[in-house]
Amino acid sequence: MEIKKFSKQKNGMYLLRLDDGSQIKIHEDLILKYELLYNKKVDSNLLEKIYQENQIYEIYGIALKYLNIKLRSYKELSCYLVKKGYSMDKIQLALEMLMKQGYLDDKVYADSFVHDKILMSSYGPNRIKSELEDAGIAQEMIDEAISAFTDKIEKDRIEKIIQKQIQTNHNKGSIVLKRKIQSYLLNLGYSPSLINQSLNGRKLVNEDIYQKEYEKLYAKLSKKFSGKELEYKMKQKMYQKGFINEE
Repeated sequence: MEIKKFSKQKNGMYLLRLDDGSQIKIHEDLILKYELLYNKKVDSNLLEKIYQENQIYEIYGIALKYLNIKLRSYKELSCYLVKKGYSMDKIQLALEMLMKQGYLDDKVYADSFVHDKILMSSYGPNRIKSELEDAGIAQEMIDEAISAFTDKIEKDRIEKIIQKQIQTNHNKGSIVLKRKIQSYLLNLGYSPSLINQSLNGRKLVNEDIYQKEYEKLYAKLSKKFSGKELEYKMKQKMYQKGFINEE
């Protein structure tokens, strides 16, 4: 067979038209590698070899387009390409090309990920570490990247979150509120020891909130109960709301 025409396509690809009427799209690097501009005679074995190598460039192009949307880790990119039906051996070769050219770098990904989470999320370091592990980042890279999340940043973030939780939970007593804040901060990935340092001995509910809740509950229960029964019901309900030893 003989190549009759070359037509330039997008992203460094060329469409080759053969004398038997068939056509094949290949990357320009393969045209140069196999000197197809000069040696226009090709056989089925060479075409098959070119086709197999061209798949790597095809994967490379898809991966690069995916990376242009946002940074990805090696694992994330591999999983994405596997779902598209490509073989792992060709994926690895394509990703090696991207790494050599600096488009794919797990260290850069980890540093950028931590930086973005510090600026644009309320996540703590443990949550960020977990997400980096899920992305397949090596532990030494995670440890280096997470060092940007200093103890001072973590303490300041914990303090701001506690203040916000106090402001938005007006009807909860100190016991319930403390548990809620602890659970919330732990889920966000903050250090249990730093959480406890900020909460222990801290007055979470002022007397006005206690009094308002007491009066509201009394107005409701006094319509149904009186005497010792009312007193018991009041203590029971206040305890359920987390108000204890706050009279």
